[in-house]
Amino acid sequence: MSLLDSVKILFGFTPAQPGQPIKPDVQEVVPTENTISIIDIPKPVTQGPPPAGQRRDQLIRFIVDKLRPYQNEPETAPVGIKLCILCTNPEEEELYRVALWTNQPGKLQHELSRQLADNYIKLPKNWRFEYEVYPNKLPDCTYYMNNLGLIVLDGSQLDTSPVLARIVALAGQTEQNDYQLDPTQKVSFCIGRGHSTQTTSGRIRTNDIVILNDDDPGFNPKQGAGNSAVSRSHATIRYDTNRRQYSLVVDAGGLPASGNKTKIFHPNDSVERADIPGMSYPLQNGDQIELGGAVVLLFEVQ
Repeated sequence: MSLLDSVKILFGFTPAQPGQPIKPDVQEVVPTENTISIIDIPKPVTQGPPPAGQRRDQLIRFIVDKLRPYQNEPETAPVGIKLCILCTNPEEEELYRVALWTNQPGKLQHELSRQLADNYIKLPKNWRFEYEVYPNKLPDCTYYMNNLGLIVLDGSQLDTSPVLARIVALAGQTEQNDYQLDPTQKVSFCIGRGHSTQTTSGRIRTNDIVILNDDDPGFNPKQGAGNSAVSRSHATIRYDTNRRQYSLVVDAGGLPASGNKTKIFHPNDSVERADIPGMSYPLQNGDQIELGGAVVLLFEVQ
C-alpha cells in the first residue's frame, strides 16, 4: 500500500478497487405495475365571450362602422336603421334572437345609442331601430357584410302606418271566432277568461279577447273543456307605435306563481316560456300563444 492510500484510509477515504467503476449514489427507479404515469395536462384555454355575446358585438361593430359617415353630422343623420340578418337554420336564428335581446325590447337600441354616441354619431331622439331575419336572401340594403345587411332610413323612407293583426283560437273556445287588433283604435288588448274581473287594486279589468266561462252564453263544454285553465286576467298584447311591434306581457294570473303557465310557440318550432313579470315578449306572424297549457291562440299579421 502506498503512502497516499494510507493517508486516504486514515481520513476515511476508501480507495477504489481496480476494474470497478465508481457508481453515483442514485437509487434507480424501476417501473412497476402500480406506477402512476404523470400526464402533463395542458392549461385550459381562456374562452372569449359566449356565442350570443360575440354575435352581438359583431352586429354593433357592423352598424357603428357603416354609420361613420355621419360622425359630427347630426343635421344629416338618419331617422332610423333596419338591420337585416340572413339565417340558414333555426339554431342560427335562435342565436341571433338571444344576441338581439328580443325578450327585452329597447335594450339593444339603448346600447347602440350609447356606442354610436361614443363614436360621435348622434341620431335623432326618437330614431327607429328595426331588425328582421331572412331565411333565403337579404333584401336590397344600403350596406352589406357577409350575412348582414343595413338599411339606412331617412324621413321619406320611414313607414309609420299601423300594423294590423288578428287573434284566432286554435284550441279552446273564445267568444268570437277571431279578434282584430287595430292600433288606430287602441294599443293594449287584454286576454282573460270571462268579460271582466276585479283586480287586487280594486280596478275593474275588461277583457278584449274573451275566453268563455262555463256560465257564459254559448259556452260549449266540449270545445271549451280547457278554458278553466285560463286566468281571468291572464295576459295582455301591446303595440309599440314607434317600433311597429306587437308584444305579449303576462299578467299576474298567467304566471307560474298563480299555478298557470304561458308559452309562445314560434314558427321555427322554438318554444319560449313567458314567465317573467313585466317582460315584453315580441310577437311575430304565425306565433301560437298557449294559455294555461290548454287554450292556444294564433297571432297573425294582416
